[in-house]
Amino acid sequence: MLGMATRDATCSCGQLRLEAAGDPIMVSMCHCLACQRRTGSAFGIQAGFTVDQVRVFGRFQDYARTSDEEDRRVHVFHFCPDCGATVFYTEPDEPDLVVVMVGAFADPTFPPPTESGYGSRRHPWVTPPATIENHDEVWAPLRLLYEAGEYSEIADRGRELIEAHPENAKLLYNVACCESLAVRTSDAVEHLRLAIDRAVQVRSLAAGDSDFDPIRDEPAFKELVG
Repeated sequence: MLGMATRDATCSCGQLRLEAAGDPIMVSMCHCLACQRRTGSAFGIQAGFTVDQVRVFGRFQDYARTSDEEDRRVHVFHFCPDCGATVFYTEPDEPDLVVVMVGAFADPTFPPPTESGYGSRRHPWVTPPATIENHDEVWAPLRLLYEAGEYSEIADRGRELIEAHPENAKLLYNVACCESLAVRTSDAVEHLRLAIDRAVQVRSLAAGDSDFDPIRDEPAFKELVG
């Protein structure tokens, strides 16, 4: 990643270090009980990067946790075996994504969170920034449809949500995924292009995301992801 500014994240003792080039795809604030227990705080804050933005140095051990949501998503947390601090996590079903704990950067100038999740478990004294996109609330009406494979219905309803949240790159990306699965090529390319305009790093995610397999050979998609 020549020419990009880099940020260093480290564990408490410095044995495990991660170097991230460029800006994160997203920064999220999570109020789930698992993040509260993992961090020892009232919430967790983490930043997502594409795998080609990140270099890891040092030894780490893993702890895999399965989500209690319907998707049963597996999160693999990577922590220093010496001091026990978690520095980053990965997800087997998203191999191009690396999520780094913002606290590990120890940088007060780090970009603020752009999303908030599990608001129902938020401590009442915690007030997220007024400008934050509550991704749970935005995507919640469509998430169960995605898990049920109702991609055409999401494509039908997604445009209205996008009109209400035009700067939400993650929403644009998720709707584009569903439009691809519904083989609505032009809509998928349009919304993916807008997502990339707002968060250029999602270009790499799209290149390896199986949700785009139905349109992967389309010239417009190839041109967009390179």
